[in-house]
Amino acid sequence: MNSHRQKPATPWLLIVLFLLLSAGSIILGYLYYKNQKQRLLNDRKLELSAIADLKVRQIAQWRNERISDAVLIGGNAPFVRQLSEFLQVSSNNTLRSDIITSLKSLTQSLEYKNVLLFDKTGNVRLIYPNQDTLMGEHLLLFPDLINLRTGILTDLHVTSKGSFTHLDLIIPLINPGQRDSSVFGLLALRIDPGEVLYPLIQAWPVPSKTAESLLIRQEGDEIVYLNELRFKKNSGLVLRKSVSEELLPAAMAVRGIEGTIDGIDYRGASVVAAMKKVPGSPWYLVAKIDHNEVFSVLNEQMTMIIIIIILFILTAGLLLGIIEWNENVRFYREKYETELDHLALRKHFDYILKYANDIIFLTDRNLIIIEANDRAVETYQYERDDLIGMNIEKIRAPETIKKIVEEKKSLDQMGFATFEATHIRKDGSTIPVEISARKVEIEGVKYYQSICRDITERKSVEETLKESEERFRKI
Repeated sequence: MNSHRQKPATPWLLIVLFLLLSAGSIILGYLYYKNQKQRLLNDRKLELSAIADLKVRQIAQWRNERISDAVLIGGNAPFVRQLSEFLQVSSNNTLRSDIITSLKSLTQSLEYKNVLLFDKTGNVRLIYPNQDTLMGEHLLLFPDLINLRTGILTDLHVTSKGSFTHLDLIIPLINPGQRDSSVFGLLALRIDPGEVLYPLIQAWPVPSKTAESLLIRQEGDEIVYLNELRFKKNSGLVLRKSVSEELLPAAMAVRGIEGTIDGIDYRGASVVAAMKKVPGSPWYLVAKIDHNEVFSVLNEQMTMIIIIIILFILTAGLLLGIIEWNENVRFYREKYETELDHLALRKHFDYILKYANDIIFLTDRNLIIIEANDRAVETYQYERDDLIGMNIEKIRAPETIKKIVEEKKSLDQMGFATFEATHIRKDGSTIPVEISARKVEIEGVKYYQSICRDITERKSVEETLKESEERFRKI
């Protein structure tokens, strides 16, 4: 580890590892969510399709059973003869009583609410029970109905008074064993869908908060909802929507789209819906459930998964943080130990600097003295504060100042230099010195360290030797 760094190195490896772990866990969680969402959606689509098929079969079976009832009732020769006789002689109270007994048996044992007997001119000749429930709009179709040869089940409709939603099983009456096989009357068995058909449609095989089945038909450019809806009261044969609504499952059904798709229902809620055509009828069935319910279990799971992912990321971050913390502790411990070594070394050099026999200066790049030892203070007779901040030129003899530029240039090029110079004390006296200078850089800043040695004695010896040599030469 580099002891010159002031702060620990940024742990990029740990940061990248943490980011990779976090991103990986989030991506895995997202992929799991996406996979589970698609699986749930597919499972629910299969379930809705199966339920829609089941309900369509149930409705078709129910309709076939009603047609079978028409065949059985219309084929009951004694009962049909009674009706024929009654239409010819309505005043026969005994016959009327027998017919009412038979009609009572029909309404009690089967699913019919009222029974109406029509003659071939369309007049109502008998009603059981005695209620004001007339045929209503079916009278307009009577010329066509009187030509029926088999029983039919009418569509859902409301009475002319608008108070009773129903459908009718119309049975043509033909005298058995008679040469004249024309229809002499009609028997209308009225069915209350709220008692028999709607419960069949609305029943759901498993508990659900939003699932429901819709029975619809098309009237012009509109869709009519036939049964009572789960989230909209009094909607049967009242609520209508446009066929042109693209995302409405009911509109898709009447446009001929079958299968299971995503859509928007009559409430504006996002749903998964299965659409089927009810065979032998103008009806379509839509089985649907809200998206929110489909994914509710997944959302609960994802809440737990998100918590697990967050805990995993926090745990990974904590572990990596502990690793980095240990690295920082080791870095600062080493730095502390290094600083202790530096402090001891600095005290050692301060001691050497303070008590050295040579003069020691530290100058900046402009040759301004920034440090001087005690020997320099003693030699140059300046106070320490006077020396600090003084330019080195002030203690150089005037005749040697010009050499400073060359000396500094040589020092910058080589990094060190040794030369002689003459310095001036505060009292004006001169002192010859030998200077050993070196360029140093501290944290990128250039300084010059100079060690100056007083060579007065050496110069005196050299002068004496020179004079002696001169005398010797003369001799």
